[in-house]
Amino acid sequence: MSALTPEQQAVVDAPMVPLCVVACAGSGKTKTAVHRLVQMRRNLGDARGRVALLSFSNVAVNIFRKAYNDLAITLPSGAGRSRVEIDTLDGFITTNIIRPHGHKTMMSARPAFLVTGNEAFLEGIKFSTSSFPRSITSLQLALVSGKEVFFHVYNDQIESVSTSTAHYLIAKLGRTGAYTHDLGRYWAYRALKERPELLAAVARRYPHIMIDEAQDIGSVHQAFLELLIGAGSCVTLIGDPNQGIYEFSGADGKFLTDYHQRAGVLRYVLQRNFRSAPSIVDLANSLCSRGDVAERPAPSKPHGAFFTGYKRNQHKQLITSFQCDVRRWSRRPAFRSSLPRQRPGEDAARRWGTGRPRPR
Repeated sequence: MSALTPEQQAVVDAPMVPLCVVACAGSGKTKTAVHRLVQMRRNLGDARGRVALLSFSNVAVNIFRKAYNDLAITLPSGAGRSRVEIDTLDGFITTNIIRPHGHKTMMSARPAFLVTGNEAFLEGIKFSTSSFPRSITSLQLALVSGKEVFFHVYNDQIESVSTSTAHYLIAKLGRTGAYTHDLGRYWAYRALKERPELLAAVARRYPHIMIDEAQDIGSVHQAFLELLIGAGSCVTLIGDPNQGIYEFSGADGKFLTDYHQRAGVLRYVLQRNFRSAPSIVDLANSLCSRGDVAERPAPSKPHGAFFTGYKRNQHKQLITSFQCDVRRWSRRPAFRSSLPRQRPGEDAARRWGTGRPRPR
């Protein structure tokens, strides 16, 4: 890895207290987070408490794990080096709460297990909607001012679900030992809230927790983390509120943006963008009221993203024109080496971007 910038080094060397790190796109927050993890483990020495670095995608987790393994060789040999946990936030919840302890809160005689919706026994666990009955796998939960709000989404429309109905179905499913992705978070939250001894044990085992992509923390995840914070865990949030892609599920970035206002939380910023050209950074700054700085020089030739307007009845012509341009540019030797390989018949416009959120 390249040397850290002064901004990044300040985060790495920060005191062992909760941090709020707001990092712009391309600012090297992955590198900063891993170096911070190594430094925290070095500061803790042989202390038995573990440091958790959590994110929201398996891709990010794999990158973090490889980077940590590369850097951990600088740590003194011993058990302290391995006392870290790098996982997704849901993976952390499943490993530490749901699998070993979830069945007790769920009133189940068997260990908890995840269902995806194809299981035959779920046919008898449905709730009514304004259109047709839906499986409990479609049931979602948000915590609004500490109050449970149940709903489902159909055709991009949100429809509420009766709390009493939701509780009945959740309890019925829970007694079988089954949980959905959404309900796994719900049961984990309830387990910590209803069992103080479990909450104290988890906080003692993980005295330091870092959350990457913290702008994507939803209301139930936040409630889970709030319980750990109240029990003594030192939680650091790292992310960019302008890069949130889960706002539809209640992750509005407010937890990240307001976190530094709490007593004892230090705020840091990473404003140097190493990824984008100056024109892109300037445009992003004007849209987001930011003051990020581009480290890359302006390119000598125009490239990158372009905006083209078209009429509804000219969509096919637009795609055809785009494909022709791609073929024409792909014949140039300098361009061909960097062009992604396309399978025969693949829609170039779909491969190069359709306006949907980028997979995480």
